[in-house]
Amino acid sequence: MTTAAQDVDPQYAEILEGCLGAVAEEVEAVEEELAERGLDRPLDAEEGRVRDTGGSGFVYQWRLRSLPTAEDGPRVRVDDAVRIRTEDGEALGFVAGFEKSSGRVRVAVGQWLGERPGRAELEFDPTWLLAALSEQLERMLAEPEEYHPETVLRLFGRTYPEVDRREPSEEAARDLNESQRDALARLLGSDVQYVWGPPGTGKTRLLGHAVAELAETEKVLVAATTNGAVDEAAEWVARAMGSGAVEAGRVVRVGAEFSMTGDDELSLDAALERRLEAGAGSVKAELEELEDRLVGGSGGGVRGRTLRSRHRRLVAAARSEGDEDALSRLTRLNAEIGRETTRTLEEASVVLSTFARLAAWEELAQLRFNSLVLDEASTAPLSYVALAAGQTSGRAVAVGDFQQLPAVVTSRGEKAERWLSRDLFREAGIVQDTVRGEISLPSENDQLCAMLVQQYRMAPQVRRLVSEIFYAGRLQDAPEVLDRPLPASSLVLLDTDSMDPSTERVEGSRANAVHVEAVVRFLQLAAEQGYSDVGVVAPYRVQSKRIWKLARKRLGRAAPDDLEVSTIHRFQGREKRLVVFDTVDAPPGRSWFLNEGKNRDFPRLLNVALSRTRDMLVMVGSPDGLAETLPEDALLNRVLARVERDGVVVDAKGIEDAGHVFEEIRAAG
Repeated sequence: MTTAAQDVDPQYAEILEGCLGAVAEEVEAVEEELAERGLDRPLDAEEGRVRDTGGSGFVYQWRLRSLPTAEDGPRVRVDDAVRIRTEDGEALGFVAGFEKSSGRVRVAVGQWLGERPGRAELEFDPTWLLAALSEQLERMLAEPEEYHPETVLRLFGRTYPEVDRREPSEEAARDLNESQRDALARLLGSDVQYVWGPPGTGKTRLLGHAVAELAETEKVLVAATTNGAVDEAAEWVARAMGSGAVEAGRVVRVGAEFSMTGDDELSLDAALERRLEAGAGSVKAELEELEDRLVGGSGGGVRGRTLRSRHRRLVAAARSEGDEDALSRLTRLNAEIGRETTRTLEEASVVLSTFARLAAWEELAQLRFNSLVLDEASTAPLSYVALAAGQTSGRAVAVGDFQQLPAVVTSRGEKAERWLSRDLFREAGIVQDTVRGEISLPSENDQLCAMLVQQYRMAPQVRRLVSEIFYAGRLQDAPEVLDRPLPASSLVLLDTDSMDPSTERVEGSRANAVHVEAVVRFLQLAAEQGYSDVGVVAPYRVQSKRIWKLARKRLGRAAPDDLEVSTIHRFQGREKRLVVFDTVDAPPGRSWFLNEGKNRDFPRLLNVALSRTRDMLVMVGSPDGLAETLPEDALLNRVLARVERDGVVVDAKGIEDAGHVFEEIRAAG
């Protein structure tokens, strides 16, 4: 580890050295987890072919040669980082889909590997991303004069920032409610501002206007942990800045080739293309000439793709033909594309990226910004936050909700817990942890933390439940919520006590067969009553898999059209008209994961599960069973009691005969 120079601020050095130690612990833990999942060595794959060439990236499919049908076989997950090696080259990507029964894995990559790359070696090791982060942090520590330690210190709560107000433009003010306008004025006038946005309060709408206002005079970096969060932020920023800003290359979304949800028009490739169309460089004309020469006058299906993807395909064609002159010209063109890419980023007013891309891509590492906006800040590991802040000379804004999910971290080491798992709101002293997973909320008059209080998602009954438990009763319903048709009751308890449920340990997780049956029967009833937009959330991976499997087998096309089944972690950021939360736990085992006294993250997990619904929340649980497995005053027991008191109770044994109850539930109020 690099030793900080004597003239480096000791608090700055402490932060970076802590972050470096945390990354080292995380690498070790990830390597151990890969071994447990059977992914500690490359896997051989065959039948490789391109599945989708839309947008700025590609989706390839391979079949693993050793089918992972056994319980102890390789366990591949969506979003796993993967390094692909074929006879013609190497690429980095992320798993976009995996079918365990067939061994077919789909991978999103940014590099062209040919129409049918055939056999490949797939290496599921994300530690290269952590190694890139570590390298950048080492550089920040060794060369502090090249970065902005003062921004790191302010954002991490080590020095107190200047706090003031600057009123936003009339256009922004018209599009925002009172608490959003207040937050915008505060962040525009302050060196640092933390925006606390509970679920459904329009965090990203505010972010879009904030970035648009800042970009009038400053260069802005917008960073988040996931591609989905960056894509949503990019959409709102583009909307606030207008189509003219996009056309002019002022808004650039980096890393879109690894995302399945973004707008291709906002991608770096699209901005680069527009730049060259406007006359910068001679890349396009020379590429077209080489396309005519190598793949025929029609472009061989190449034209219409992005410049970089066309270049990659032409390199493959030139190698196949053994055309050394074309390869030489393509090498020169690649350098010119690189220079124009750098200029595109340098001239953009707003650059949006995931933290991983910020750490791994040197073109981004070289950029410097005037303002930093962190989206979903509570999920951002502090090591990545330090990197982004170090590239920013002035204002830093953190938008998020410390009552929702924290960062996903594998290691349980002391440094990883301190510098990866801990969220920025706690690090900066905005909130303080107390006993049993509860926290002391910031004052409504806190000058560093602006709270958004008007919510647009949850039905009033659900909002009251969530607000009183997690937000000190501060949340209010927007007029749009009160004006829309709503169920007579938005809270339902599907009581499984009469079915004598029990849990079993499976694959290091938990399952409850009685609850699987009850949930699927309820899904059938919901579909019959016209509910299509339905989400099922469970705290355990095995339970969610069993619910999905039985729903597909028994209901088939009769299942709700837009049904999604997932764990709570995967449901962060989602929204459904009807949400079913399966609590799973029942005797004989004691509850650990659902006990805030044992699992400090459970309150935030529960908040996510409860707050994703628009119209109706259905809790599946055994009140008697949970009274045995949890302490009497446990948070989950209190929530079930509230739902039982304020909502409708349905006996799970008699779901098929509860049509009249369901009709009452769905009747418009």
